[in-house]
Amino acid sequence: MKKTIVILGCMDTKGHEYAFIKRHIEKEGLKTLVIDIGIIDKATLKPDITRKEVAYAAGKDFDELIKDGSTREKFTSIMSEGAKKIVIKLASEGKIDGIISCGGTQGTTMATNAMRALPLGFPKVMVSTIASGNTLNFVGIKDITMINSVADILGLNKITRKILREAAGAVCGMVKMGIAEDKDEKSLIAITNVGITTPGTMKAKEVLEKAGFETVVFHAVGTGGMAMESLIKEGQFNGVLDFATIEVIQEMCGGILASKPERMTNAVKMGIPQVICPGGISCNTFSPHESIPQRLKNRRYVRHNPMFTNVQNNAEEFKALAVEQAKRVNPAKGPVKWFIPMKGFCSYSIKGQPFYDPEANNIYVETLKKELKKDIPVNVLDLDINDPIFAAKVAESLIDMIREP
Repeated sequence: MKKTIVILGCMDTKGHEYAFIKRHIEKEGLKTLVIDIGIIDKATLKPDITRKEVAYAAGKDFDELIKDGSTREKFTSIMSEGAKKIVIKLASEGKIDGIISCGGTQGTTMATNAMRALPLGFPKVMVSTIASGNTLNFVGIKDITMINSVADILGLNKITRKILREAAGAVCGMVKMGIAEDKDEKSLIAITNVGITTPGTMKAKEVLEKAGFETVVFHAVGTGGMAMESLIKEGQFNGVLDFATIEVIQEMCGGILASKPERMTNAVKMGIPQVICPGGISCNTFSPHESIPQRLKNRRYVRHNPMFTNVQNNAEEFKALAVEQAKRVNPAKGPVKWFIPMKGFCSYSIKGQPFYDPEANNIYVETLKKELKKDIPVNVLDLDINDPIFAAKVAESLIDMIREP
């Protein structure tokens, strides 16, 4: 059975370009399914799913929206939502195998909204006039391949034909490659890490892999932790070692490594075994030193590198963090254990380093013990987080939790 690639876009303003992409995909022996989200003129490429069907999927009548004189912003938001619902349904039914789109700011916004709703490993290609800039809002935490269009996508010419042909080839190659099946598939463990906890993470990873597990490490810089949360929801993991929970305190204190309120909640909901550590919570991260807020100027800081400065968090912030973390984890449906390395939560907070503060550490632990459910143990070790003995203990504990009947 031939695999099918969705061509999603405005078939009024970009119909000729999409017809070009369609021809090249079909030359490769793949089927196409054209979805029209245009709102200006009549489609110049006949769609398989019309703009009226897209609006209907979002619970709206296209003709009524035209009569009402709906704003462009409202219209595009509706079409974007309808397209997302359609591709989610088609993908869940196994009717589509990849997706491609091209456009400027509006087309990119609408198409990537649908792409972000598709699972990891589902081929997604976006040719965009803004692909050479900051694409965080479009890509988010998903594996969307952004291709810079170089020229505006307004007509076929020597430049656009070359770019669109390559994009068609890219999505065809992804679809044909498929997702390799591991014959000896191992249980998968998610681990969070930041640079100041890397030695500990590496040791924990080593112990887990020697025990026969496969590990995926997420860089806890905001997007990393949220990527892990998204994959937990997809059911990708058998266990979680949340070694670096720095993103939560940064969320609370305004650091640039801040995550979202969903952080530390999905393993709880899914009932996945997890071990949690306070890796990296000693600091709040900002850009160059000049960017540190005035209210924090008198605190100790470390220039992590020319672009990032870490500022010390205090006991009051540790206490608030413990309350917040307990609130997020207390509803856990599965086993949870907390491990606290009292000699330092990162390489900057061990004795002799700028963020060494045993009093603040004690406040964090005492608050955590008070706020957590009684059946969530808090294991306090007289070691620092990068000590291989500490890292091995947390990894071994997670292994035991997963293997318990």
